[in-house]
Amino acid sequence: MAPKVCVPADFGKHHIGAASHGNLTFTLQEGVKIKANSIILSLNSPVIDELTTNLHQTSLEADDFSREAVDCFIEAAYTGEVEALNRENFRDVNKMSAVFKVSWLSARCKEYFESHLSEINNGSSYSDVAFVVEESIYVMTALKNKEFYNLVVKKVSSFDYLARDAFIFDYLSELPKSNFRQIDFCLAIANIDVQILVELLSEHLEQEDCMCFDEMSRYLFKNLDMCLCYENAPGTHKKLLEVLGNLENIEKDDYILVLEKLEKTTVQNKSVQLGVTTSGKSTSTQCDMCDLKTFTLASFSQYLVPASLDDVIDMLAATEIVDNLYQFIDGVWLRLCQCRKDTVNISVIQKIVGIKRVKGWKPINYDYLDRLLVPQNALNCSDFKYHLKSIGGLVIKNTAISWGSTNQLYGGDFVEDIYKSDKDFLFKINNPTLSGVRFVLSITSMKNENPDTFSIKWTVFSKTNVNYPSNLKLHFALERWNGSSWTLFPISWSGKPTCDQTKRHWAWGYFYSKSYPDRLIKLMKGKEKLSFSESKAYICHEYRYRFVAFVV
Repeated sequence: MAPKVCVPADFGKHHIGAASHGNLTFTLQEGVKIKANSIILSLNSPVIDELTTNLHQTSLEADDFSREAVDCFIEAAYTGEVEALNRENFRDVNKMSAVFKVSWLSARCKEYFESHLSEINNGSSYSDVAFVVEESIYVMTALKNKEFYNLVVKKVSSFDYLARDAFIFDYLSELPKSNFRQIDFCLAIANIDVQILVELLSEHLEQEDCMCFDEMSRYLFKNLDMCLCYENAPGTHKKLLEVLGNLENIEKDDYILVLEKLEKTTVQNKSVQLGVTTSGKSTSTQCDMCDLKTFTLASFSQYLVPASLDDVIDMLAATEIVDNLYQFIDGVWLRLCQCRKDTVNISVIQKIVGIKRVKGWKPINYDYLDRLLVPQNALNCSDFKYHLKSIGGLVIKNTAISWGSTNQLYGGDFVEDIYKSDKDFLFKINNPTLSGVRFVLSITSMKNENPDTFSIKWTVFSKTNVNYPSNLKLHFALERWNGSSWTLFPISWSGKPTCDQTKRHWAWGYFYSKSYPDRLIKLMKGKEKLSFSESKAYICHEYRYRFVAFVV
């Protein structure tokens, strides 16, 4: 038995490789041999101590480990330090510390891993996030230790939805080459937002060379909660059904699997889980609901008449319709989009600061402003965003006061879903003080092609023992995902839907659809005779849309 010496300890780095000390040989791949001192290693590792002292072994097979990892392991044992530890050799060094039971080295590896994990955030690169994810999965699988994995799941789950969803799409971009553990991880971080994985599965199955389930797509589908997807994002659920219907070589077992999973997904199931109908009445006895509140959709035509931007700002400040800074900023933004000759300078922003102070309005969320659309060549809109961010008191960074709807619509379904069918949008709350509260945005579609019947209202549901502010007020906008980022579109000045003379093509404010990708539809703006020639936002079929809510 080796004498009791407190490790880690510095036995002298200069002794590494000394021929007279190297009485223990590590045999690596391709016959590479590394010699080390058995006493020094035995003092660090009870396993090596047993192998050399009691079993009299003079060589150890180490073909599972890289040369760099073995060198790092030996250096650590000799010096008590892990200066050579890096991302490339971490996995093998960590595994060696576990296999040979070098407890202090295992602790150092954990510290190294946690230091990397602590630096991961929404802005981290894909490779940085993937490193901690992959290592945690490996440790859980190879070493049967879930500690790293649980830490990473918790950390990545704390990302905002943009960063989390982007990582999931990148991580499973080649779904057939993924493995079960990777899919399990994405299921864990997506949590109730299963629609993001349903969307990913749809995109994979839509590929030209995909005619049936492969092993990984089958595993993903089998583990998806399709009832929850239907509740969160019926458009995404519908899309997957269409894609599944187009598979040419689906096997019998897969067909049965699809039937078993989807037969549970019914309108009744959705109503029970959501706890709301399109009339705004709760279907659940477990929740309390406040009254439906109307989200004001005003017409902007009158604000295009004044000759100057100052006149528009004065009018917006004077009208009773505008009762918060979000709505005010939306109006100024829309004016700038339509009148590119308007210029924005510090005096304009200072005037807005003064109006905010007099009105007693709260600042707007930084994310709202940061993702606000800047139309092509609209330099005045870009200047507007820049100056708003640079002047104190107008913008606040607080992710706890904004939420995105779990429902998402595909561009091809947007007009149909918004204009022609009643729709409820559920909002997930990421504020711990409001964990029992859910917001629902309820859209009442046009009836009999009468735009006046169109309305947007919202309400709050909560568990009976959860309190929320009775004067809670929300501001809503539309967000579009183009495959790499979200762009925010204000809706508070979109008014009622409008159509062309044939009543075949509808628009909503500056949003319009086009029948074919190569053909723009010219729309008349109904009674208001508006012509948004400078700024239009067409509903693109390959994009997806959702609503986002901000606390006013």
